[in-house]
Amino acid sequence: MVIAVKNATKIFGKERVLDGVEVRFPSGAVSAVAGVRGSGKSVLLRLLSGELKPDLGKIVSKRSSLKAVFPKNGNLFNGLKISDHCTVWTLLYPGFDTELFRSLLARAGIPEGSKTVNLSESMKKWIGISFVFASNADIMIFDEPLLDLEPEMKALMLSMAAGAAEKGRSVIVALQEIAEFEKAVDFVVALNNGSLVLAGEAKKLLASHRLLPGASTISPDYKVIGPVLDERLAETSDDIGRKATLKEIVSGYINGSSS
Repeated sequence: MVIAVKNATKIFGKERVLDGVEVRFPSGAVSAVAGVRGSGKSVLLRLLSGELKPDLGKIVSKRSSLKAVFPKNGNLFNGLKISDHCTVWTLLYPGFDTELFRSLLARAGIPEGSKTVNLSESMKKWIGISFVFASNADIMIFDEPLLDLEPEMKALMLSMAAGAAEKGRSVIVALQEIAEFEKAVDFVVALNNGSLVLAGEAKKLLASHRLLPGASTISPDYKVIGPVLDERLAETSDDIGRKATLKEIVSGYINGSSS
């Protein structure tokens, strides 16, 4: 464990946007935080990054751990050149890999001497993503990183996330749509209305859940989680129904918690 959320609650005004969330994010893994819009994903990531403090509970991480964050809006200082940003990140992160950063820019065809104000939104997003990977931080946090990216850059993002995890980093990614990230995910967290409805290793979840026809009679030996379109997700490793994808497992838990 590199970072953990201990019974964290966050309140804005009269609304509990996170309610008693408890989860430990593993090191050496890509963790996906899934949920529909407004489920609390971005707020959870802002707590993990330290931008926000929980009203109740706490965030615990190893004292020496460095965090690098790519926010949802991907904002960069538009008046600065990319090389100026690079200088700042090198000061913030002693292990910053300038060579890797430059190679990632080259893959996207972004001139290093450009001012960010002159670049497209997708290019700005890629620069932010590249900074986080090049930081070599212990904890890398991304909020909706795949939005607006070209397919080639999405594939590279997935490959980089998996590579960072192999080096022992904790990569935490908030997603509305987990399907695009499914092959890279090691650990899954799902939120619904600010509450944690699922947390577990991807391989174990895939091995212990099946989808059954919605009209079928289900044995009481199987725990029914929730509906997924016209099927039902059940917790079992028996060879019944069909295998569920991570997207379907997340959907079943979210739907089940809403009913």
